[in-house]
Amino acid sequence: MEKLSLRPVIEVLKDKCVNCHRCIMVCPAKMCNNGAGDIVDHHPDLCIGCGECITACSHGARIGIDDFDSFMGDLKHRADIIAIVAPAVAANFDGKYLEMNGFLKSLGVKAVFDVSFGAELTVKSYVNHMKKNKPLTVIAQPCPTLVSFIEMYRPELIRYLAPVDSPMMHTIKMIKKYYAQYKNCRIAAISPCYSKRREFDAVGMGDYNVGFKSIQKYLDDSGKSIADFPALDYDNPPAERAVLFPSPGGLMRTVQRYDSEAASHTRKIEGSPEVYHYFAYLSEAIKKGSAPVYGLIDCLNCGMGCNGGPATNNRGKHLDDVEYLVERRQQEMRKKYQPDTLWRKLFARNKLEKLLDANWEEGLYSRSYTDRSAIFKGMVTSPTKQQLEDMFAGMHKEKDEDRLNCGACGYKSCEQMAVAIINGLNKPENCRHFVEIEKNLQNVQESKRMLNEVYNHTLQEMNKSINGLEDLSGRINETASYVLQSSSAIERMVENTRSIHTTLEQNAASVLKLNESSEEGKERLRKIGELITQVAQQSDVLIEASSVISGIAGETSILGMNAAIEAAHAGEAVGKGFSVVAGEIRKLANNSSRQAGEISKSLKTIKTLIEKSMESSVQAREQFDAVVSLINTVKNEELRIKDAMQTQDSGGSQVLESLSRINALITNIQDSSRNLLVSGEAVIKDISSLTDTTAEIPH
Repeated sequence: MEKLSLRPVIEVLKDKCVNCHRCIMVCPAKMCNNGAGDIVDHHPDLCIGCGECITACSHGARIGIDDFDSFMGDLKHRADIIAIVAPAVAANFDGKYLEMNGFLKSLGVKAVFDVSFGAELTVKSYVNHMKKNKPLTVIAQPCPTLVSFIEMYRPELIRYLAPVDSPMMHTIKMIKKYYAQYKNCRIAAISPCYSKRREFDAVGMGDYNVGFKSIQKYLDDSGKSIADFPALDYDNPPAERAVLFPSPGGLMRTVQRYDSEAASHTRKIEGSPEVYHYFAYLSEAIKKGSAPVYGLIDCLNCGMGCNGGPATNNRGKHLDDVEYLVERRQQEMRKKYQPDTLWRKLFARNKLEKLLDANWEEGLYSRSYTDRSAIFKGMVTSPTKQQLEDMFAGMHKEKDEDRLNCGACGYKSCEQMAVAIINGLNKPENCRHFVEIEKNLQNVQESKRMLNEVYNHTLQEMNKSINGLEDLSGRINETASYVLQSSSAIERMVENTRSIHTTLEQNAASVLKLNESSEEGKERLRKIGELITQVAQQSDVLIEASSVISGIAGETSILGMNAAIEAAHAGEAVGKGFSVVAGEIRKLANNSSRQAGEISKSLKTIKTLIEKSMESSVQAREQFDAVVSLINTVKNEELRIKDAMQTQDSGGSQVLESLSRINALITNIQDSSRNLLVSGEAVIKDISSLTDTTAEIPH
């Protein structure tokens, strides 16, 4: 019995998953994902390996699985390995498809084969099947992802799958049959697709599936470019237009070599979700007789074809930039097979057809398929209508308008989400509507709890407030008494201030008069000083006159001496008279000299006294100046004090006015306090009534 389970080709990095459900949104096979936990895991047996989740996940939580590491490891151990290279290589390595051969052989690969030639053999097999068996329609099967989808989810379409191998498997079987020197070599497929590995498992051929992305990463990490390697030809014959196979419609355009009208009866469809929607309803349309419209269905999972497979770096690039490289190669390859003479155009068999005939054999490339739907049926049950209704009720979706089908959960509809939850593949908490309702209910319950807390707390606080209000009322009355007492004290203070102000005004007048008297005394001292100066000047004249008198007395004394001498000479008669005169003169001279000396002594004493008086006068004037200055200072201070007292008097009046207003406010506060006590008692009654109200809130 053939194994039904499938090899994992996608890995979930659990530490990077944020449970955003974007992977479920883009997944054609929704039920392969499991969002019932904290992350979105997946089951490989239900996964078709399309790789859409890899592209969609902006967190890098999903990656593809290939055999690059084991391929490189076996090469290092000198294993005999040959490679087959998918034609999408031209679009993924900037047209350097022959340089890829040089790179692979530098690693130790024995030979490199072009899968494009296998695609030529595939078209020959398709044409042979269609001519020989005349099927209702043929579903092309180069894409292993679509084959897995049909085997798992649409097994009724297996009968329409082309019963022949894919281009890669044609190439592998060709090597095994016609290249005996490589018959026992391991085969590595250089591929744009992770799910190719499943095809190898199904057919039992092929050893490694190596993604383009892994090779590019290896080159980048090594600091190399594919252009660094030599361009080497493949070890099998060159293909012609089948190099178009990786582009959408490539199969159809290759079939046109045999049937120029192939486009008119070929359905070309690619990309998710269009291709899956098409296959989901194809069998039903066939039953109705409205399908198939076309005899050949050229289909691919990826919107860019194999050129943009999940194992490439081309996803997100512009389609024309990618397909241009493939188209350029197709033009180059077709030139190789153009007949060079008219004779050959008319009669010679096409060189390519000869090569294909030489490498093709009836039945060699046949392929069968496996119905894997039992895996899905065993893992995912279809719920009954009642189960769905019960689930909707549990998700708060009793009404049709509650089933939003918004897609926020990643599923196409609320019913699909419900099926996933019933099968344990998701949980209601990932439904936006459910979360909002639950949040509202939680808010109600929380509000009820908080309301009860508020009730109890408020009741306690209000009782405290009532007691506080009563205490406050007493304090307000006490404050009113203090304010009245303060008002009386301030009134007395204001009266005292006014009395001081009056006294200061009187003092100011006295100081002003003192200032005027000081100015007059200062002026009189100045005049006394001037008189003393004049007396001092006159005393100097008297001293000088005394000196003159003293001099005269001296001269008189000498004159008396001379007279006595002359009297002695004159004789006794005359001399007696002169002698008497001379005696009197000397007596007068002596008296005058004595009196002059006393006068001089007195004048000197007077002068000394006058000089001391002058010094005292100067000191008195200086002291008077200081007194005047101090009086002026006192006068200025008196004026400032007077202004300050005047300001204080005005402020006291304002304080009295404010106190009057405070008395009025306190009276109002007393009234309000009494009203507040009454209101507080009413609030307590209202709060007590809330217990009946909260009991009515739904749980």
